[in-house]
Amino acid sequence: MRRTPAPSLAVALLAAALFAPCAAAQDAPQPKGAELPPGAVLGRRAGMAMASRKVIPVVVVVPDPASYADAVAEWTPEAIYPVLIDDGSWEATQNIARFVRGFRPDAVVRWSADAAKTRGSREMRARRAVPRARALAFEAFANSWGVGVDDDAGAAETDLRLVRRWIELNHAPPGVVIADERDPAWTAALAIAAARGEPICWLTLPKLVVDATLSPEEAEGLCSQIEQYCADTHLEWAGLGDLLDAVTICAALPARIQTGQGEFVATTDDIGRLAAPGSAEMVRTGARWAWAGQVFGSEPEAAYRAMCGIFLRIHSAWIFDGYGSTEPWVQWDGTKAGDILKQAGLAVAVEDEPHNTLRDWRLRAERPIRADLVLVNSSGNRGFFNLPGGKGEPGDTPFLDVPAAMHMAHSFSAAAPGRRETVAGRWLERGVYAYVGSVHEPFLQAFVPTPVLAQRLLGGFALGAAARLDNGPVWRIAVVGDPLVAWGPDPERIAAETPLEGVAPVADDMKTAATEGRYADAVRGLVLLGRDSDAARLVAALLRDKPEVLDAPLAREALFALFSTGMDAEFLRCYAALTPEDASDGAAVDALWFVGRRAVREQGGLREAAISLLAAHAREDQRESDAAELLQLGAGRP
Repeated sequence: MRRTPAPSLAVALLAAALFAPCAAAQDAPQPKGAELPPGAVLGRRAGMAMASRKVIPVVVVVPDPASYADAVAEWTPEAIYPVLIDDGSWEATQNIARFVRGFRPDAVVRWSADAAKTRGSREMRARRAVPRARALAFEAFANSWGVGVDDDAGAAETDLRLVRRWIELNHAPPGVVIADERDPAWTAALAIAAARGEPICWLTLPKLVVDATLSPEEAEGLCSQIEQYCADTHLEWAGLGDLLDAVTICAALPARIQTGQGEFVATTDDIGRLAAPGSAEMVRTGARWAWAGQVFGSEPEAAYRAMCGIFLRIHSAWIFDGYGSTEPWVQWDGTKAGDILKQAGLAVAVEDEPHNTLRDWRLRAERPIRADLVLVNSSGNRGFFNLPGGKGEPGDTPFLDVPAAMHMAHSFSAAAPGRRETVAGRWLERGVYAYVGSVHEPFLQAFVPTPVLAQRLLGGFALGAAARLDNGPVWRIAVVGDPLVAWGPDPERIAAETPLEGVAPVADDMKTAATEGRYADAVRGLVLLGRDSDAARLVAALLRDKPEVLDAPLAREALFALFSTGMDAEFLRCYAALTPEDASDGAAVDALWFVGRRAVREQGGLREAAISLLAAHAREDQRESDAAELLQLGAGRP
């Protein structure tokens, strides 16, 4: 396993000498009886780092990773703005729309880098003897903090400038970011490092398949590499409450470590532990020195997950408690957790006894959930979740109206988080950007009780710390997402334009498309602006007044807006007009089953069309249960 050379001695000594006063100031003693736990200190530090930078309320949508890097490069130590990648896929469209609804910007604009106007960066990258992704991130990260990069300055000189810049700004990194230049999640590494002011440690990771497993030897080698990098910075790192208390892995590193036959622990719980001297254990058993989390996915997905953690805050919650009211289950009581969150002013919806059955879940899931935080208690395995009255399948996972952070007390849910046929995988597909769940059977006591988690989040704990038991051994709870996500006030917004030249407002493009009769483009523009209701009304009017314009492109752009607004007749018409490829898309089929259930239950004129479409689109990962349900629906027993 390779890593980048350590920072130069000059950088290390400068950091050691000048960050020490900053660290001491941050960890100054509190009045007696008011000491904050390290997890809350870390959350506060992360919040302070973000509060020092204002937010320009404009969402910048770019077409490719190179433009993404160049857009982030225009961030400054004073102001930042969200940047998302639109690669034309349904996933990207829905993620952007979801983010826009959660962020509520003043404008959404498109921008693409112009090679002739972007600092000559394309030629500079071509001359560098490093892979392209790393070169993109290296330059953008440095420029986002006002540190120029040129051919005459090597990486060590740039590091030195960066450290000096942080010192000028009285900024101390709360942790480190781990990236692998071969992995597409470098987009998340760039955003998180640039926004939070954390150094990036580039490693050649042992594996880049999140659903695979690491051996104990591979995990030990990785932990040693990370710790050596931290030591080389000469920043305090070896204990909680010092400078470096977070490790954010931005790559598809396997989420599990196999410690024996059929035995696993979470990779993100092993990283951040010290090796115990003389221990014969195959995983780290020493004290915790940092809390770890992991962001993975394609370049657009990873960017979305990172930007959500940076720019969004928690104002609302949806809690579904599938547990009973007897011991020990009542310790995870969702109603109590909801009361705690309500007292802090959050808008909270709670589903608990007696309205916590599978039927209650499915009825609620027929419409998108609008909540910044989702807390679910259930039981089961990686591919199903048990609730009173039946077994839920991944396809029963509700759609999200806005991005959400999530905690799920449930066995095995994150055993293969990259696979949509698993519980965690489906939630991540739906737009969850930070997910806490188990990679193996953890037993109930491994989860922080839901009311305690709520208290910790309100107390400012960083998510990576809030979801971990204090002083617990290495175990099976994984944190998928930026571990520094924390509850707090919205960042201050400023009325300013982005420094990017040549931006094109999506609203203007949308209006032009509508005027020119390019209805698919017009609908797509409305969706990207988070205006699903307007998009659905436009489609409904077109189907009524100009039915001849319905084609596969229009149907594709309209489908999820029609689903989210409950226009079932128009949804079924558009679904029937999709290409076979789009009609078999997993998320589209899930939406069809939600609409189909409604159509059959209401016993109206849509019943036969719905049953026909459902029969042609049983889901591969739950074909048996879909077939059984279809028989019931066809027999008129919804």
